[in-house]
Amino acid sequence: MAQSEIQIQTLFRSRARILCPGVAIVAVPNAAKRSRWAATQVKREGLATGFPDLICFWFGGGVAAIEFKSAKGRLTENQSEWIERLNDMSIPATVARDPDAALEFLRGQGAPFIGRISA
Repeated sequence: MAQSEIQIQTLFRSRARILCPGVAIVAVPNAAKRSRWAATQVKREGLATGFPDLICFWFGGGVAAIEFKSAKGRLTENQSEWIERLNDMSIPATVARDPDAALEFLRGQGAPFIGRISA
């Protein structure tokens, strides 16, 4: 059975806690269902539609953004624009369709790992 975006993201977070505990991972809850009033309020507070699902930080100035998608999930136009914008600003951003791909992306960006990724 194919995994949903939230299942992929949750598995990534649980593996990252073990493999790269020095990486702070912050969720960006852009996809939440809200009332019209609540949606207006969060936009006033700075909600950026399409911003990646997670931002990862580590000592030494490391930062990376990850948008999770299921195997058949498609990026919205806003998501594509944000990923391109972040990469243009030298903030690595990617789309990950499985937790191991997201971990390898972080490793490739220089995030501190304590072990190897095994299947």
